[in-house]
Amino acid sequence: MRLIYLHQYFRKPSMNGGIRSYEFAKRLAASKHDVVVVTSDNENVFNGWKIEQLDGFEVHWVSVTYDNSFGFLRRIWSFFKFLVFSSIHICSLKSDKLFVTSTPLTVAIPAIIYKFIKRKPYVFEVRDVWPEVPIALGVIKNKFLIQVAFFLEKLAYKNATHIVALSPDMRNSVLHRCGNTPVTVISNAADCHLFNLPLLTDDVLLRELKNIKNKHQKVVFYTGTLGVVNNLRSFIKLASYSNSEIGFVIIGQGKEEAELKKYATDLSVLDDRLYFLPSVNKNQLSFVHSTFDMATSTVLPIDALYANSANKVFDAFAAGTPLLINHAGWIKDLIERTDCGLVINNSPTFDDYNVLKNFLFSGERYEKARVASLDLGSNEYNRENLFKKLIAVIEGEKK
Repeated sequence: MRLIYLHQYFRKPSMNGGIRSYEFAKRLAASKHDVVVVTSDNENVFNGWKIEQLDGFEVHWVSVTYDNSFGFLRRIWSFFKFLVFSSIHICSLKSDKLFVTSTPLTVAIPAIIYKFIKRKPYVFEVRDVWPEVPIALGVIKNKFLIQVAFFLEKLAYKNATHIVALSPDMRNSVLHRCGNTPVTVISNAADCHLFNLPLLTDDVLLRELKNIKNKHQKVVFYTGTLGVVNNLRSFIKLASYSNSEIGFVIIGQGKEEAELKKYATDLSVLDDRLYFLPSVNKNQLSFVHSTFDMATSTVLPIDALYANSANKVFDAFAAGTPLLINHAGWIKDLIERTDCGLVINNSPTFDDYNVLKNFLFSGERYEKARVASLDLGSNEYNRENLFKKLIAVIEGEKK
């Protein structure tokens, strides 16, 4: 099958960000499908399309600058530019089917255009409950724009032959909007082969990680975007209760970085009990999980965010790292079912800190969580197992 894989924010393992599309595209190509990924280069400025051969498939890059620090209008312009360029490009390619993954939801427009011009089907992957999240955050306030957003969402679902949702909660949201299109849940995945790797003695990042670990008995860490929805003030507040037996590390970048550092300074924890490190790529994450003790995923107390299927959660499972979260939803249910981690309040108190401390220093309970986390990564959320579900959807087989 000649397959176009449309993903505006495709990333390679050497780049910062999730590599779900890379891992699935590589496996689709290994399954004898002719795969072309159509995506954007957010950092380099160039004209036309740049074509790269990558692990058995092609990647077609178009220059569209984008950063999480962009304001609303600049983001909209980036979405619109990719919308136009990708619509023209995918319709110029020979193909049998399109697999399109959000975000942003605007990628539904090239998919719909593709369907009606090429007379070929598309499968739509939902990565966020959009537009519920931006509406809940107040990013979209105009009633007309809200109606347009919901109309586009419904149109995307209705015209797809199949929908892939990244969590059970996302599936419920899709079915609430459009119950006629079949929906399969394929969460983010654990890439176990990328974790628990031998440590490099001369690695600069590893030395920095070890320097932090040597200052504390245990270290809890966060990796990912430093944005409003990630609610890292909750993480910093939790760090303020520590007397240094537990250290806290934030690894990543984003528009909230300066304000978060100011908040940490105001609480007198910056570079004492809490540390900021730059983003790491997927290949470096193994060092982080091997050195520190507990991974964290935090969000604002907004129901629409609880459906998330954050990569950091499944990286923890791949590495066998216990997981700390501060929210309700399906991940909370998973933790309570398997004992792979800990759930605390969104606005942490000293009592929450003591719960965390007791967990980390309880050898038996911590080890049980570590084993449960690795079991989830090796089995239920293993990339190979989830790919079997995806290829059945792509090839049009019954689940």
